Amino acid sequence: MTRPKDAARRSARVWLREVTHRLHLDLHKHPLYRRLPEPDLTCQELRATAAITYSAAAVVESSRASRQIWPEISLSDHLQDLARDLGDQACLPPPPGQAHLTTEAGLLGALYVIHGSAFGAASLAKSVRRAVPSAPRSFLMPRNTEAWQYLCRLLDAVPAAELPLLAQGAKEVFRNYKLLADFQLEICRAAIPSGAVKIPPASRQAWQPASR
Repeated sequence: MTRPKDAARRSARVWLREVTHRLHLDLHKHPLYRRLPEPDLTCQELRATAAITYSAAAVVESSRASRQIWPEISLSDHLQDLARDLGDQACLPPPPGQAHLTTEAGLLGALYVIHGSAFGAASLAKSVRRAVPSAPRSFLMPRNTEAWQYLCRLLDAVPAAELPLLAQGAKEVFRNYKLLADFQLEICRAAIPSGAVKIPPASRQAWQPASR
């Protein structure tokens, strides 16, 4: 994988968004995530997506903290809030295989996906609050403008030779989200009485994520 020929006129963030675009859209087509903008969204479904975020982000934050780098984009505060509000549901099995976190570029790509999810959360906030007004605020990733701007500066400083590692880190997090979503989907379906299933089939049109 190489950076596009016109990379000098574009930021690494824009390039990374393009190379992960398909995985991003595929995730939003997942039956569990497609429930988020619905007026009859349940608290259980919202908790399931929050638990997915916790498991995916915890692995990434652990790698960042162990390297003692980039405290400006730490996920620690949000993870603490999620752990408090999720309780036992925060204890999910970690996604398998974390080789993409063994390099700083890969870790940065992973952080890009986690922090970027705040843009989608912001676009969903009103509908989610209407559907589940009692839900803890931690269940939606908070948007941190300063952290995002710092992350973008780090992305644009990645050497061209390390861009494949950057993309690998981002893509693996999207794949981890999908694995965790499948796991939570089965839990949700098992808890819903027969004939009362609200989770849609995969053929329905997905909501479109906000641009980052």
